[in-house]
Amino acid sequence: MNGKINIIFGFIYFALTAVLGPTMLVPHMGVSMQAMKTASQAVDKVKEDAQKGNQNPDYAGALSGIMDYLKSEKTPGKGAHAHGNLEALLNIAVGLVLITLAIPVNFKTLLSIIFLVGAVFHSGMLYLGGIFHMYWAYNFTIIGAIAIIAGLVGMGIASFIGIKQTHNQ
Repeated sequence: MNGKINIIFGFIYFALTAVLGPTMLVPHMGVSMQAMKTASQAVDKVKEDAQKGNQNPDYAGALSGIMDYLKSEKTPGKGAHAHGNLEALLNIAVGLVLITLAIPVNFKTLLSIIFLVGAVFHSGMLYLGGIFHMYWAYNFTIIGAIAIIAGLVGMGIASFIGIKQTHNQ
């Protein structure tokens, strides 16, 4: 693995994040849809109670429904789309740089794997939690974040060592 796999993965992962993105961003899908429906029903009930002259409309129910909807709109899964796109592009960039560096093959392989693990365990886990409601996956995002930071430091070292300098004489 000299970086080619990162480029291939990056383009495929970018396409995947582009397809999954609307699922995260469109409010009428998934959890948001149900929360919006519940909030709307609670508000309609308060309106109906007020029109009937009921002295004790269920304001608490309406507010609770609205708050549940607002909370559903702020799910951490929305960050998966942006992080997925960025991590796909990061893998493409890393792959292109790795191909050009004059460093040992084992170091290239290690850096390649670190960035693949970083994307899968960071934004990949955000997607599992946010779209597929596998909330256990959020526990593993730290692995991806650490891998990406380690990979960036490693790429800095690899670039320092492996970028060939040309001497004009």
